[in-house]
Amino acid sequence: MVNAAKETKAPVKNKLVMVVSKGTLDAAYPAMILATTAAAQGMEVYMYFTFGGMKLLTKGQAETVGPSKDLGLTSDELKGLVNKGGMPTIDQMLKMAVESGVRINACSPTMKLFGTTKANLTIPETEVVGAATFLEWASDPSAITLFI
Repeated sequence: MVNAAKETKAPVKNKLVMVVSKGTLDAAYPAMILATTAAAQGMEVYMYFTFGGMKLLTKGQAETVGPSKDLGLTSDELKGLVNKGGMPTIDQMLKMAVESGVRINACSPTMKLFGTTKANLTIPETEVVGAATFLEWASDPSAITLFI
């Protein structure tokens, strides 16, 4: 007698959960490109901004974000490259993400650590959540979880 192994199907990955922890343009662009692409493909998208990534959401800091030293470009060189390539700015991409249904989330412990309030955030739709909420999203079997 032959035992038929139970066939198990992997869950469909229809959710993207990202930690955005770096406050540089060369980290922000990949995160925004992945988020907006996933949303365009019909995925549920959660971006969780923490530590350096909070600069991208904080008034007075978002405007001063530049590339990392690893990239080897100045802010002006990167902005010129992005402009030449027809890419939107990070601010524009954040707005596009919100319009496409991406959920923008700020890390409440990071906000507390740096004295940031919801009034200091550039995106009014930003939800303030803690690590437990992020872990709940990330542990969903239908989620792809990235740390950028």
